[in-house]
Amino acid sequence: MTHDDEFNTTTFGPLETTNPKAAFGAAKAPFFGIPSSALIWLGNVMGGGGYKYGLFNYRKTRIAVSTYNDAITRHLYLYMDGEDTDPESGAPHLAHVMACCALLMDAQMSGKCDDDRSKTGLVRPMLELSAERFKEFKENHDGEAD
Repeated sequence: MTHDDEFNTTTFGPLETTNPKAAFGAAKAPFFGIPSSALIWLGNVMGGGGYKYGLFNYRKTRIAVSTYNDAITRHLYLYMDGEDTDPESGAPHLAHVMACCALLMDAQMSGKCDDDRSKTGLVRPMLELSAERFKEFKENHDGEAD
Protein backbone atom coordinates (compact mmCIF):
# COMPACT_ATOMS: atom_id res chain seq x y z
CA MET A 1 0.00 0.00 0.00
CA THR A 2 1.42 3.41 -0.96
CA HIS A 3 1.10 6.73 0.84
CA ASP A 4 -1.41 7.86 -1.80
CA ASP A 5 -3.59 4.84 -1.01
CA GLU A 6 -3.68 5.85 2.66
CA PHE A 7 -4.44 9.52 2.06
CA ASN A 8 -7.44 10.74 0.12
CA THR A 9 -6.29 13.87 -1.72
CA THR A 10 -9.79 14.73 -2.94
CA THR A 11 -11.23 15.24 0.53
CA PHE A 12 -7.94 16.39 2.12
CA GLY A 13 -7.90 13.89 4.92
CA PRO A 14 -7.50 10.30 5.90
CA LEU A 15 -9.72 7.71 4.31
CA GLU A 16 -12.48 6.24 6.42
CA THR A 17 -11.14 3.95 9.08
CA THR A 18 -12.40 2.00 12.04
CA ASN A 19 -9.83 3.60 14.34
CA PRO A 20 -11.77 5.95 16.67
CA LYS A 21 -8.71 8.21 17.17
CA ALA A 22 -8.68 8.96 13.43
CA ALA A 23 -12.27 10.22 13.52
CA PHE A 24 -11.55 12.55 16.45
CA GLY A 25 -8.28 13.72 14.89
CA ALA A 26 -9.92 14.47 11.53
CA ALA A 27 -12.15 17.05 13.23
CA LYS A 28 -9.17 19.03 14.59
CA ALA A 29 -6.83 21.57 13.00
CA PRO A 30 -4.78 19.88 10.23
CA PHE A 31 -0.99 20.08 10.45
CA PHE A 32 -0.22 17.36 7.93
CA GLY A 33 0.27 19.69 4.97
CA ILE A 34 2.65 22.19 6.62
CA PRO A 35 6.08 22.01 4.97
CA SER A 36 8.55 20.85 7.60
CA SER A 37 11.38 22.72 5.86
CA ALA A 38 9.59 26.03 6.47
CA LEU A 39 8.95 25.19 10.13
CA ILE A 40 12.56 24.18 10.70
CA TRP A 41 13.78 27.56 9.42
CA LEU A 42 11.02 29.37 11.32
CA GLY A 43 12.24 27.61 14.47
CA ASN A 44 15.79 28.73 13.71
CA VAL A 45 14.74 32.36 13.33
CA MET A 46 12.52 32.25 16.44
CA GLY A 47 15.33 30.62 18.41
CA GLY A 48 17.75 33.32 17.28
CA GLY A 49 15.27 36.02 18.27
CA GLY A 50 14.79 34.38 21.66
CA TYR A 51 18.56 34.27 22.17
CA LYS A 52 19.03 37.89 21.02
CA TYR A 53 15.98 39.57 22.62
CA GLY A 54 14.83 37.09 25.26
CA LEU A 55 12.56 34.07 24.95
CA PHE A 56 8.92 35.10 24.47
CA ASN A 57 9.90 38.80 24.67
CA TYR A 58 7.00 39.57 22.35
CA ARG A 59 4.61 38.43 25.07
CA LYS A 60 6.20 40.54 27.81
CA THR A 61 5.66 43.87 26.07
CA ARG A 62 3.30 45.11 23.39
CA ILE A 63 4.54 45.11 19.82
CA ALA A 64 3.70 47.64 17.11
CA VAL A 65 2.45 46.45 13.75
CA SER A 66 4.63 49.06 12.02
CA THR A 67 7.83 47.59 13.51
CA TYR A 68 7.11 44.17 12.07
CA ASN A 69 5.70 45.54 8.81
CA ASP A 70 9.01 47.31 8.27
CA ALA A 71 10.97 44.12 9.02
CA ILE A 72 8.73 42.07 6.70
CA THR A 73 9.21 44.65 3.94
CA ARG A 74 13.01 44.73 4.34
CA HIS A 75 13.32 40.93 4.25
CA LEU A 76 10.90 40.61 1.34
CA TYR A 77 12.66 43.32 -0.69
CA LEU A 78 16.03 41.65 -0.10
CA TYR A 79 14.55 38.32 -1.18
CA MET A 80 12.96 39.90 -4.28
CA ASP A 81 16.33 41.47 -5.09
CA GLY A 82 17.82 37.97 -5.33
CA GLU A 83 19.29 37.61 -1.83
CA ASP A 84 18.05 34.38 -0.28
CA THR A 85 19.80 34.38 3.09
CA ASP A 86 19.97 36.92 5.90
CA PRO A 87 23.69 37.49 6.57
CA GLU A 88 23.27 37.87 10.36
CA SER A 89 21.18 34.78 11.07
CA GLY A 90 22.15 32.58 8.14
CA ALA A 91 18.44 31.80 7.75
CA PRO A 92 16.34 32.49 4.66
CA HIS A 93 14.77 35.94 4.42
CA LEU A 94 11.42 34.21 3.90
CA ALA A 95 11.79 32.52 7.31
CA HIS A 96 12.20 35.99 8.83
CA VAL A 97 9.01 37.07 7.05
CA MET A 98 7.23 34.02 8.50
CA ALA A 99 8.53 34.84 11.99
CA CYS A 100 7.31 38.43 11.77
CA CYS A 101 3.88 37.27 10.60
CA ALA A 102 3.73 34.69 13.41
CA LEU A 103 4.60 37.33 16.01
CA LEU A 104 1.96 39.72 14.68
CA MET A 105 -0.69 37.00 14.74
CA ASP A 106 0.30 36.00 18.28
CA ALA A 107 0.21 39.63 19.42
CA GLN A 108 -3.27 40.11 17.97
CA MET A 109 -4.57 36.95 19.62
CA SER A 110 -2.93 37.64 22.99
CA GLY A 111 -3.89 41.31 23.23
CA LYS A 112 -0.26 42.50 22.97
CA CYS A 113 -0.60 44.28 19.61
CA ASP A 114 -0.29 48.04 19.21
CA ASP A 115 -2.29 48.31 16.01
CA ASP A 116 -0.85 51.40 14.36
CA ARG A 117 -2.03 50.55 10.86
CA SER A 118 -3.67 53.40 8.94
CA LYS A 119 -6.95 51.55 8.18
CA THR A 120 -8.09 53.95 5.45
CA GLY A 121 -9.98 51.30 3.53
CA LEU A 122 -8.50 52.69 0.30
CA VAL A 123 -6.16 49.85 -0.67
CA ARG A 124 -8.68 47.19 -1.77
CA PRO A 125 -10.62 49.52 -4.11
CA MET A 126 -7.35 50.92 -5.45
CA LEU A 127 -6.06 47.41 -6.19
CA GLU A 128 -9.33 46.48 -7.88
CA LEU A 129 -9.28 49.66 -10.00
CA SER A 130 -5.62 49.09 -10.87
CA ALA A 131 -6.36 45.51 -12.00
CA GLU A 132 -9.29 46.75 -14.10
CA ARG A 133 -7.21 49.50 -15.73
CA PHE A 134 -4.30 47.15 -16.43
CA LYS A 135 -6.68 44.62 -18.00
CA GLU A 136 -8.05 47.39 -20.26
CA PHE A 137 -4.51 48.47 -21.14
CA LYS A 138 -3.54 44.93 -22.13
CA GLU A 139 -6.72 44.50 -24.21
CA ASN A 140 -6.04 47.80 -26.05
CA HIS A 141 -2.40 46.89 -26.72
CA ASP A 142 -2.78 43.17 -27.45
CA GLY A 143 -0.04 41.94 -29.75
CA GLU A 144 1.94 45.21 -29.94
CA ALA A 145 5.08 43.64 -28.47
CA ASP A 146 5.43 41.30 -31.44
